[in-house]
Amino acid sequence: MNQRTKNLAMAAVCALIIIVVAVAGYNIIGQPTLKRIFQMLGGNMPGGIIQFLTYLAFFWGMFEISSRFYKVKEEQSSFDMELLPEQEQWVLSPDDVNDLKIKMIEKEKEQSLLMVGIIKKAATKFRANKSISDVIEIVSTQVKINMTKSENAQSLIRYLAWAIPSIGFIGTILGIAESLGYADQASEPEGLAQVTAAMYVAFDTTLISLILSIIIMYFIHSLQEQEDELHMHMEEYVIENLVNRIHIE
Repeated sequence: MNQRTKNLAMAAVCALIIIVVAVAGYNIIGQPTLKRIFQMLGGNMPGGIIQFLTYLAFFWGMFEISSRFYKVKEEQSSFDMELLPEQEQWVLSPDDVNDLKIKMIEKEKEQSLLMVGIIKKAATKFRANKSISDVIEIVSTQVKINMTKSENAQSLIRYLAWAIPSIGFIGTILGIAESLGYADQASEPEGLAQVTAAMYVAFDTTLISLILSIIIMYFIHSLQEQEDELHMHMEEYVIENLVNRIHIE
């Protein structure tokens, strides 16, 4: 089972727990205010199915974001590994660069990190033509490729963030359509109660989805900011501690 499937399974469990609690609270608790809160959370089935789908999309997105945050933290650990010399006035000869490539190949066998890949490619490029400008170009190109891959990895997260308010809007349409179906019975007490319950579904689903959408969008922007900073820091680190230190006789 890959990580994405695990995230989906955990999201389904979390969403199910909330719905079970909401249904139990709605059917057991008689206090009107609390009963209304549990209804809003999806306790009135089958209307609560929309909330379940909203929770599923929200938690799946949050678990995916959490996985990306963990990946960023893992990549940030490369700055503490002393992969490149950081002392002032340290100069690298062509032989030192070649030794760095061998070191990165060995390191890559232990742990695959973006920084290791950038350094290895830069050292390989320098070994091929001894051109500093070409090394800078390959570093910048590789960083851009890594940024593109990171953005592509967020595609599911962005889709789920879009899906959350969309699911809520679907619930609104269904609730309004159901209430219109009882419009001819609105003059009777039972018919009016059915119209009211349908309108509750219409507005509750939108309210829940908008709240969850605001929450997940905050974490999405925070993740994007950290990933962008990570890639820019990597480029700066490699240029400062590798490219600028190479000395050619």
